[in-house]
Amino acid sequence: MRRGVSLAELAVVLAILGVITALVLPRWKDLLDWVAVDRSAVEVSTALAVTRNAAVLGNTRARLLIADDSLRIDRWEAGAWQPYTRWVGPADRGVTVRVSNADVVFVPTGLAWGLANTRVTLRRGVRSAMVTVSRVGRVKRW
Repeated sequence: MRRGVSLAELAVVLAILGVITALVLPRWKDLLDWVAVDRSAVEVSTALAVTRNAAVLGNTRARLLIADDSLRIDRWEAGAWQPYTRWVGPADRGVTVRVSNADVVFVPTGLAWGLANTRVTLRRGVRSAMVTVSRVGRVKRW
């Protein structure tokens, strides 16, 4: 009875692992891009919901400042914008941000303040996601 493996068996197993790795690695990068974009879109949507909630519950205006490096929420108190909370931005995951209006303001009724919808486009590699905010405060992810 023989114990262990031969050099030929070990070489075959390593060759099979090499082929599998070569096939899976490009798909792995796509998966990582998709996860990063999806997570960033969830964070932007959550930040918009928290901002709207802060405006309604605080009976004041609240704004979300969207930047590559941060998502910052401020509330209007005592005649000036006061910091409320902050998240790290999508750039932390290697995601680029393009936004039509980087300053999204909600009024105490929950409506978005401004003349047009806001569109946030998040991209990494070939993956992208879009989050929009309508004038009535509705957040939609595309």
